[in-house]
Amino acid sequence: MAVEETQNKRSWLSRLLFGVYRFVPLPVYFVLLAVHHVFPPARARLTERLAMRCPPDRGRPVIWFHASSMGEISTIAPVVAEIRKKSEDCTLVVSTMTVSGGRRAREILKLPDVFLMPIDFHPCMKRLIRGLKPATLIIGETEIWPNMIFEAKKQGVRIVLLNGRISRKSFPRYRLVRPLIKDVLSCFSLLLMRTQTDATRITHLGADPDRVEVAGNTKYDILPGPSSPAHREETRRGLRIPEGQKVITLGSAREGECEIVLGALSVAGIEPAPVLVIAPRHMVLVDQIEQICRDFGRRYRTVSGGAAVGGDNADGANVIIIAEMGRLLDMYAISDIAIVGGTYRPFGGHNPLEPASQGVVTIVGPHTQNIEDDIEYLRSRECAFIAGEQDLGPLLGKILSDDTRRERMGRDAAKAVEAMKGIAKKCVEIMARKNLLP
Repeated sequence: MAVEETQNKRSWLSRLLFGVYRFVPLPVYFVLLAVHHVFPPARARLTERLAMRCPPDRGRPVIWFHASSMGEISTIAPVVAEIRKKSEDCTLVVSTMTVSGGRRAREILKLPDVFLMPIDFHPCMKRLIRGLKPATLIIGETEIWPNMIFEAKKQGVRIVLLNGRISRKSFPRYRLVRPLIKDVLSCFSLLLMRTQTDATRITHLGADPDRVEVAGNTKYDILPGPSSPAHREETRRGLRIPEGQKVITLGSAREGECEIVLGALSVAGIEPAPVLVIAPRHMVLVDQIEQICRDFGRRYRTVSGGAAVGGDNADGANVIIIAEMGRLLDMYAISDIAIVGGTYRPFGGHNPLEPASQGVVTIVGPHTQNIEDDIEYLRSRECAFIAGEQDLGPLLGKILSDDTRRERMGRDAAKAVEAMKGIAKKCVEIMARKNLLP
């Protein structure tokens, strides 16, 4: 009896929470709808966000992928490629939350039907799903939008979670609305989780254990193998780094991190001094990084498009600032040590698998909540370190002084990444086995 009463209570709480979620925002929807109709300058921006336009019906079964932004688009790309092979007679469409994500989707997925995800108002989702008529909806990571999911389930869509992740930080927040989350998760036909920890957490939130599988993370599949020696040498020459000089790269550097690394190098006393390559996460930081270098008395050169655009244009600069996007993997490839940004300030950390894929020893700081699984995997293979601000300088000196150990760890890092590839194919095989693909 107690269990039945608890279940009834949860059902009542779920209905209440969902009612609040569905109906309270509706006045905002109607305001935006009115703006769409009477204010033409806003129409282009609101048309997709209000689901006033859907991809055309191409007369074939539709598989709908949804991924939040650029990073998530990249991780679903291998799955899209695998499904293309198995479901040639299907139409594949992709929705994203951001314009940059849509641009990335068109660039790497080569699909004609890419659109901005409507706001999760019930009328929008009802209109979108009725117009799209998807047979299967594949959701990247944890884009759990209740109206979208409930409406898709209501209209008979098979729903799959791909690269499912419940972080340590988000888990307590989901638990606060567990009755609603449990009902949302019951709509999924399959939940493919990254790790056993993620699977355990989503089961605790109410997912049916029979629908949960640990499949791994498809982002391993998008990582390239190590660059060729010739390409590395060409990159070093382009940056005018002398032959044999050690290189440390601070990749995806965030605010407040350059001074930490420069300070660590100052106390490390490494001779001969290595070149520090700084690749900021955002280009707006370049001026600030240049000033930090001046404050530390460092000779620096700022590089963009293969040419120096600031700082000391003569040889001998011991800091190189990369003032352009898209070169981070090349910088990791020429490095002896990679320090991953976003980990020495509370940003949660950026991708440590990128330097590992290039055969580079990887160091992260203490703020790793977004990359816990990745860094623990690399540490288990003895090719990565977590170092606090005070420990960074001594660790850099220790690694750079032992060429044999550093080179072995680099080889192990590349092997660790290669060993985890093939997840996309595995995910698609599971979906096909469970008859979730048209």
